[in-house]
Amino acid sequence: MKKSLWLFLLIISLLFGGACQENSSQTLEVAEEGATLGNPYHEEAGPTQISLLPEALKGQTFQNELVRRQTVLSEIKVTAAIEPNQYKLAQISPRIEGKAIQVIPELGDLVQAGQTLALLDSIELGQKKAEFLQARVNLKLARRNFKREHRLFKQRISSEKEFLDAQGEFERNRAAYRASREALRMIGVPEEEIKEMQWDAKNHPLSYFHLTAPFAGTILARNITMGEMIRPTDVPFTLADLTTVWLALDIFEKDLAHISEGLKIRFMVDAYPNEWVEGTLTHILNVLDPDTRTVHAHAEIENRSGRFRPGMFATVVIRVPSSDQRESIVIPQTAIQKVANKSLAFVEERPGTYAVREVILGTPVPPDIEIREGLKEGERVVTKGSFYLKSILLAETIGADSD
Repeated sequence: MKKSLWLFLLIISLLFGGACQENSSQTLEVAEEGATLGNPYHEEAGPTQISLLPEALKGQTFQNELVRRQTVLSEIKVTAAIEPNQYKLAQISPRIEGKAIQVIPELGDLVQAGQTLALLDSIELGQKKAEFLQARVNLKLARRNFKREHRLFKQRISSEKEFLDAQGEFERNRAAYRASREALRMIGVPEEEIKEMQWDAKNHPLSYFHLTAPFAGTILARNITMGEMIRPTDVPFTLADLTTVWLALDIFEKDLAHISEGLKIRFMVDAYPNEWVEGTLTHILNVLDPDTRTVHAHAEIENRSGRFRPGMFATVVIRVPSSDQRESIVIPQTAIQKVANKSLAFVEERPGTYAVREVILGTPVPPDIEIREGLKEGERVVTKGSFYLKSILLAETIGADSD
């Protein structure tokens, strides 16, 4: 009887234990399934792969680029600075001393060719104009007298002496007129203004003159104030046509054998990072700086938009022909993300699944970059959306570290 009871209790305990174990397994499966649904992404193969569920893809835009092979030229990288085009730069000075009674443009203003920059009052100019007007009147009178004496001499009414005296007076006044006219021209008085000059010019005293812009451009310097005496040795205005600028760079002596005018360059200014601009090396000086062992060169850059401003620093890459040309794997620079001092790229295996690849970078060939190791030709890397994948990778790494 006791033996039968013991067997019954043993069977009941085995059945109950199995049911508990089955329920425990079912609970674990549900928990795991719930964890998967609650997390929009999960790693399928450790940190080398990221898989996104459909709900994690909503609102995200991904673009891919093909890993391709192309020729990578040897390049020389130098620093440079933006300068005004020296062939379109003017330091504007008066040719005669005068007092500034009106100053018009401000620093940085755009001005047109012939526009007045300042109105000056010059005692010396007033005297020279007065001398010219007097010489013009004297010449007119001397000419009239000479013509009269010439007519009377032909009619034998006046003597030869009177005729010769009138002729001499006419020649002296003509020389004085020409000298006074040339004196005005030499100090910058326009020919048209000389022709129209009068004693009684309204609202324009003889001592006033305009300092004007020789061409259209931008005021880079304004060293003049109201009431200041300006001399020919002063430079009250500096004007530059900034529709083109110079990219000034220094080339080291060791690189000169590979550099020549006409080579293609790329440059990027600090103000616009990751934005490379194409150009051409236009001039290389023939003199080597003995202190820096460099040769100065420049490239002329179109700048009608005004984005490149004198004083900006730039990084310049010069493509040089050499025997070091090679076929290499390249991808867009936007496909590279930095994580823990490593360069990573995300390779699309299928929509929503991306392999995480550590890559070794080579020569930049903007907008692309050479890949020495880590990718194969024909694979597709994520460009737009790579930062989103980087944030997911960082979140998973932090979560793993906290566990």
